Amino acid sequence: MSVPLMDRFRSAGILFDGGMGSMLIAQGLEAGWPPEEWNISCPDVVREVHREYLNAGSDVIGTNTFGGTPARLGNHGRGGDSRDLNAAGLRIAHEAIADQEAGRARHVAFSMGPCGEMMPPVGSADETRVRDEFLAQLQGILNGESPDLILVETMIDVREALIAMEAARSVCDVPVAVSMTYSRNQRGFFTMMGNEANVTTRQLEDAGADVVAANCSIASHDMIDLARLLRSATGLPILCQANAGQPGLHDGRPAYDQAPDEFAAHAMQLYDIGINAVGGCCGTTPQFIRLIRERLDGH
Repeated sequence: MSVPLMDRFRSAGILFDGGMGSMLIAQGLEAGWPPEEWNISCPDVVREVHREYLNAGSDVIGTNTFGGTPARLGNHGRGGDSRDLNAAGLRIAHEAIADQEAGRARHVAFSMGPCGEMMPPVGSADETRVRDEFLAQLQGILNGESPDLILVETMIDVREALIAMEAARSVCDVPVAVSMTYSRNQRGFFTMMGNEANVTTRQLEDAGADVVAANCSIASHDMIDLARLLRSATGLPILCQANAGQPGLHDGRPAYDQAPDEFAAHAMQLYDIGINAVGGCCGTTPQFIRLIRERLDGH
């Protein structure tokens, strides 16, 4: 029997996967089109991305459900398909793991990004409306095999992050990781809504997060400094997933400038300072994950 994911989180050395959206764009997904739609229209492509990450050595793969709320899917006329698209994303991830040969235990994290409805002062959505968006997305995991983790990620507003975590807790008994996205300025690390990393981490811990995390927005060298700050703020398990450098455009498509070997070297520094789990965000590929796995196995 495989070791539960949270038991593994109590030690170091867990390896998540890398970018999903950027991988699908490389396979022809039109920029701006919801990747979740491919869970039904192109499931084999999504499954193959998962397999590539598993073959590269990922212990945990994230479902292709980041933008799976009705509000976000509704921008493309697919809001009514939220439940089916999320259920398909979860099923595909489990299928990819089932295809793997016996050996290292693999786990599925159900990805939930911002719901698409902003709260004041930026938007007009209230807490009930935001919670309903997440509850609608979570309907996709209530039948069939459950994920091993719910990953609330790329959050810029701690209020929304807490609502998403509470919504997940209300419908299932699955550990929840909450990942904020911080940028660096002269005063330190803050979200777009002004949530400071130290304070936010303690808020998430006090609210009952099982794992605190940071992803996106910054490159791996800045993630090292942020990770030290997070580690000093909490005794909870921590997950860090940086971008592959700074984004640019190549032939009209997003492109990132960091070499996989540098990213992998920074990942090992994250483990060395006590970060429990590392993966990649935008621009990272199976090659990034493979190099981290090689260093982990030889560490």
